[in-house]
Amino acid sequence: MVLAAVPAVILLNTSQAAAPTGLDDPVKKEIAMQLVSSAENSSLDWKDQYDYIEDIGDGRGYTAGIVGFCSGTHDMLELVEYYTSQVPNNPLAKYLPALREVDGSDSHEGLDPGFTDAWREAAQTTAFKEAQHHERDRVYFNPSVAQAKSDKLQELGQFIYYDAIVMHGESGFESIRADARSNADTPAEGGNETEYLHAFLDARVEEMKKEAAHEDTSRVDTAQRVFLNKGNLRLNTPLSWHVYGDPFEITKDPVPSDPGPSPSEPGGPQLISRGKPVAASSSEDATLTPDKAVDGNTSTRWASQEGVDRQWIRIDLGEGSTVNRVKLLWEAAYAKTYRVEISADRTTWTRLATETAGNGGTDDWTNLNGKGRYLRVYGTVRGTPYGYSLFEVEVYGSSGSGPGPTDPPTGAFTVVGAGDIADQCTQSDANCQHFKTAARAEAINPAFYITMGDNQYDDAHIEDFENYYDKSWGRFKAKTYPVPGNHESYDDYENRDEKAYREYFGSRATPQGKMWYSYDRGNWHFIALNSNRFDEDEQMDWLAADLAANTKKCVAAYWHEPLFSSGDHGNVPVSRPVWELLEGADVELVLNGHDHHYERFAPQTRDAQADPNGIVEIIGGAGGKDLYGQGDTVQPNSAKRIWDKFGVVKLDFTDTGFRSQFVETNGTVLDTSPTYSCH
Repeated sequence: MVLAAVPAVILLNTSQAAAPTGLDDPVKKEIAMQLVSSAENSSLDWKDQYDYIEDIGDGRGYTAGIVGFCSGTHDMLELVEYYTSQVPNNPLAKYLPALREVDGSDSHEGLDPGFTDAWREAAQTTAFKEAQHHERDRVYFNPSVAQAKSDKLQELGQFIYYDAIVMHGESGFESIRADARSNADTPAEGGNETEYLHAFLDARVEEMKKEAAHEDTSRVDTAQRVFLNKGNLRLNTPLSWHVYGDPFEITKDPVPSDPGPSPSEPGGPQLISRGKPVAASSSEDATLTPDKAVDGNTSTRWASQEGVDRQWIRIDLGEGSTVNRVKLLWEAAYAKTYRVEISADRTTWTRLATETAGNGGTDDWTNLNGKGRYLRVYGTVRGTPYGYSLFEVEVYGSSGSGPGPTDPPTGAFTVVGAGDIADQCTQSDANCQHFKTAARAEAINPAFYITMGDNQYDDAHIEDFENYYDKSWGRFKAKTYPVPGNHESYDDYENRDEKAYREYFGSRATPQGKMWYSYDRGNWHFIALNSNRFDEDEQMDWLAADLAANTKKCVAAYWHEPLFSSGDHGNVPVSRPVWELLEGADVELVLNGHDHHYERFAPQTRDAQADPNGIVEIIGGAGGKDLYGQGDTVQPNSAKRIWDKFGVVKLDFTDTGFRSQFVETNGTVLDTSPTYSCH
């Protein structure tokens, strides 16, 4: 019997340019699939479940397929929608209107009597099997493994998370994780991994007992707990366990069902792209990053931003590499027109191959003759309404010497920021939020912190800074790069002077003599501005000169009052001249506060025109002071708005781009941006 699953969507940060590690290694993933199948199907043969479908009477309608997609919990609907996008005239397509109607209920209306037969018919096709893989990974496997890695759990912990999301869905999983973290710290928080996993399993058993369909807890007690008690945190074979009283074992590492491409043919050209540094013009979301196209795993993929024609993926093969073959494994979102190019310096490109009538599948370009360091696949016309998506880019030839001496630093780093932070309340007050956002910021352990103004309420006097902000966010003042907001100017209201702000932060408020300044980290240039004084020529002249003198590839700027906002204050026109200067310098990112909510905008121009080469704006005004709620108008290009949650903005920077997340005070990631490349 397959137990029903509830869809989970958790988007998290993943490392760049890395081969599969952990549960996403093909062998470990096969072990995970067999372990889940032993509990849900009483068999290790999970591949025998593609055509499974029945109503098991748990209130979720039909349950079907390899992880129990349910007609009542949205994931079956999404699976059939995805399958239909790949194979329009499939046996299940005609049931989409009925699936949309019954979504959220246990009804079969419009599905009976033919739906189950249509499911079994579709399950005989490779396309529907691959669609089940795709949705299993997108909704369950990839998010759970990414969360586990973020918590610094090894393969057993990653599997424990995956099995929990398959059974309980996102809300159930988050509840279990929150209960576990109330009793033990994750390894990422400095806790003991074994103790934390025991706490997680304890919490999960309690959750399972709430539903009759899940009241047998043997998949935890006599399986996962057994591995944990033996200290098998890497989930190494041999494995033996019991579920529902039945014995199972995996005596040795299994052969993956989808092992991915072979590294090279004996005596032939060598595969030289596997695990190499890689960048892309954009990524659709945080799970579809360019490193997935060189990880050797054909169940993972890179996908570009949807709806944009000119996009690319670029691999650093090492100086002096030679290329004689390029093999592209396209996902459904293929390129109709593209070119394969090679360059020594990322400036001058030599074309190796050109496709003008692409139709997806596998493109194998042989007998090439290229020499250089960087290999680029440059899409110019999409073959579908989506973006471009590649399971693998395999480059064959001979490797060069690796990164050259003139390269910028390659280290990634993380920054945490928030605005509108410290209310006049103390940690003993259960409703006081700035201590909670400070704790979450500190738990992320970034390279440094930024504030987006209104650090202290209400009038930002020095005694308020010392009594409130200093007790929470002040714990990491020495690593904070602040800017003031309008409330800082209320300290000396008559002169609108941020006197206490300067007194409290000292040299960190004026590191270059003024309340605006800039600094560098890695390949990024950061600009901190004072929006209270945008009407002063001195700051505007300084900004123009700073941008002109910058030598870094990527630029982020932050200040208090946003040019664009869907919140209570709305758009603030005083920021437009600053945006114009930044736009002219090809700045990538702007961060603001002022409106007390979280909002992320897609790249846009000063005139609110969508532009893939525009500036991304993020409002992080949920740092602790009362939330305002929604304003009168949702602004154009607003991609995500969260009105009712306190949290911090987490920014992951690399030498070639960035990705952002909004992290609630309890650690839940509520929004993850695409990965954006520097202009």
